Amino acid sequence: MGVWPNRHADLSAAVSLVLVESPGVTLIISIISNYGILQASDSNVTRSDSTDVRSDPKVFRLPFADAALGLAGSYRVGRKRIDSWMPECIDKYQMEDDSPSLPGFAEYLRLCLDAEMTDIQRSVPTLIHIAGYLTDESGTHPVLYFVRNAGSINERTGAYEDIAYNFQVSEDFWKRDYQSDLEEGIVDHDRYRTYFNGTPDGRIAFYYFGQIFDGFLRSVWNHPTWNFRAPRSLAELAAIIDLEIRTIGTLYRVSDYPAPLVGGEPQIAEIVPPTEATPLWADLA
Repeated sequence: MGVWPNRHADLSAAVSLVLVESPGVTLIISIISNYGILQASDSNVTRSDSTDVRSDPKVFRLPFADAALGLAGSYRVGRKRIDSWMPECIDKYQMEDDSPSLPGFAEYLRLCLDAEMTDIQRSVPTLIHIAGYLTDESGTHPVLYFVRNAGSINERTGAYEDIAYNFQVSEDFWKRDYQSDLEEGIVDHDRYRTYFNGTPDGRIAFYYFGQIFDGFLRSVWNHPTWNFRAPRSLAELAAIIDLEIRTIGTLYRVSDYPAPLVGGEPQIAEIVPPTEATPLWADLA
């Protein structure tokens, strides 16, 4: 059944985040498939100087598009918490732009973060996935805009490095990874790509668990007398991701960390593909 899944990590994390006044950290996951797009996160928000934990929204729908965003890093911008700041930012963008779009919003969000974050907040690696469907000259297709202030990864530790004063944005699925797949001639309807970022230990644990879990799933699905199978819908795919997020949350519950940096109820936005969406990894011959 091809790749299950292609776990692609942009700016993977292995460095301790010093949050100071800015609560945050998390595990965000974006999945792009022919069944649709998933934008997911855990719910916990913590501080590095406290054992307190609370549940807050970290996945936000974008009402002007078939899209959602997920945030890892600082949970404050200026004096406002993200649960109020982000909806306000989205509303302001819609009011100020007569033709709102995902690339337009990604750039607007970058500029707002540059203008409103404090110096201390800028010292925290903050990463935002904006995943959804875009219609342009090549048709209607998925995109993943990556807004972040981290510039590179330490090759030895996997740490976020080069934390910049200003944010940058790139589109990493359609223009980069999917085009690479096309150049390699990959054809597989069930293939999908997974992008994930977040708190270092939890993010790396998610990767390692995924490698083991993927092998377990394949062995179960390939059993000759069992009727288990791979997901065939966006909801079934979401159920797998829900389980993976809960697993990492359980690891933090059974740990010596001062607070569970990942945990709570998974937040998963299911984005159904428009009827005119371009089939991915299709045999066009």
